[in-house]
Amino acid sequence: MKNRPPLLALGAIVLAMLACNISLDSGAAMSQGQIDTLAAQTMSFLQWQTYAAQGTQAPPPTVEAPTNQSPPTSTFTGPPPPANTPMPSVTLTSLPCNWAQFISDVTIPDNWETTPNDHFTKTWRLKNIGSCTWTSGYELVFDHGDQMGAPASQQLTSGTVAPGQTVDVSVDLLSPAAAGTYQGFFKLKASDSTIFGIGSSADGAFWVKIAVTAAAGWNIQQVESQTTIGMGSVGNVSVNCPSGSEVVGGGFDGGNNIATYRSERSGNGWVVYGHRYSGANGTLKVYAYCLSGVTASSTSGYTEKTLTPGASGNQAHNCTGSSVVTGGGFAFTDGVIWAYRLIMDGNGLKMYAQNPGASAGMFRPHPVCLNSSGAVTVRATNTGSIPASSSGTVEAGCPTGTTVTGGGFTLSANMTLTGMYKKPGQEKWVVKILNITGSNLNASADAICLAFS
Repeated sequence: MKNRPPLLALGAIVLAMLACNISLDSGAAMSQGQIDTLAAQTMSFLQWQTYAAQGTQAPPPTVEAPTNQSPPTSTFTGPPPPANTPMPSVTLTSLPCNWAQFISDVTIPDNWETTPNDHFTKTWRLKNIGSCTWTSGYELVFDHGDQMGAPASQQLTSGTVAPGQTVDVSVDLLSPAAAGTYQGFFKLKASDSTIFGIGSSADGAFWVKIAVTAAAGWNIQQVESQTTIGMGSVGNVSVNCPSGSEVVGGGFDGGNNIATYRSERSGNGWVVYGHRYSGANGTLKVYAYCLSGVTASSTSGYTEKTLTPGASGNQAHNCTGSSVVTGGGFAFTDGVIWAYRLIMDGNGLKMYAQNPGASAGMFRPHPVCLNSSGAVTVRATNTGSIPASSSGTVEAGCPTGTTVTGGGFTLSANMTLTGMYKKPGQEKWVVKILNITGSNLNASADAICLAFS
């Protein structure tokens, strides 16, 4: 059997515990009601303990408070309760109607390498994370960057894309002709013409990024020559490309007092004709640009046009077959025709001229056309201002991975062309101009840029 503590000792312990609890809870002297309650609790516990000592089953002690007894009151002397602190307000924002999430590049990962003028299809996987369903009225739109033949807009889907669903979006593209890295950015347009995209603000663009590589092993070499032209005289100078290379273009520099009226291919080189109208003897320079390192051949030709006094017009001449235009040559009647524009136009050259003289005169564009596997050319243009009563230059830079092989120009009225050539050590086409007016005038340089796929 287990030993049991004396009943009176247990009662005393319980009485002490209860008294402590009341004292701690109230923080004040016990009232008569509290004393009565304590006595009742003690007697009940002693009664329960007697039953337990006799080994009989007894209910747990219960305590009934005296009737008609008001609850005890106490005076709290501790620190005041904390003041009510307002909870921060929460602003609920609704889910945007139109919102996309980029999931993956299905085709054409970033920095995908390809060759010039390569047709390819880019496909993105997008998820509708907005609250509105995408319908056949939604579109894929080009936003900015390198367009690469992409349409300005096209239908996103012929069906529907509900919130939470994904869709594969494709666009057909064409790689640029010049080597380099290109990136085009796209967004989506809702049926109400709202433009939206990806990202936390639903306005970010997704993109395609490719690297166009050029064939290795080819090179453009510049060769030059010069001559002196006396005052009031005409003269010409020519230069030939080295053996094993092929002429693809040329240029000249005649200074402010030499009017150059002919700059075109001659044999496997270039020839320039000029007229020194005033001043002392002057120097006329000629440049030829010669291709080596690849199997190539070049041809040239022209279509001539006659202008009557007071007339103006334009004339084009195109390269044929698989050849591509690389050089910008021209000729016009000295002292009669004013040529004010020569540009790459399609796969050829186009020239614009006026006849301010008293007799008829002719003009002609004279392109050089290159036959070589994988050869491609692109036009690069830039416009600048020439100060009043001064000479100046405008430069057009070719894209990365391409090389200048020739070019043309665009002049404002009362301007004279005094030179056009490749800038030494750089892939830029330089146009030199004399502005004989008292106002600043604009002019443009137009470069022809060669690359290989």
